[in-house]
Amino acid sequence: MTERRPGQWPVVTPVELAESDEQGEQHLALTKAQAAWVMPLESIRVHLGEQPSIASIRTTERRLKAEIGNLADAAVRQLKKAG
Repeated sequence: MTERRPGQWPVVTPVELAESDEQGEQHLALTKAQAAWVMPLESIRVHLGEQPSIASIRTTERRLKAEIGNLADAAVRQLKKAG
């Protein structure tokens, strides 16, 4: 119970912050990728609400699936570049 880990309070030996910068960049990249999904999902909701016919819903579904796929591919490429 009295065992201390690096960076734990009270700080006796400070932890090098350079190591956590890489984690911060990865977290930022993931946050941006997750935020990129918000707009397509909201777009899906709006399109489905405005276009009530079955055919138009299916057309919108195919179009939005393609858009989401493109966003996912872009996010994967960005994460591969960062990591």
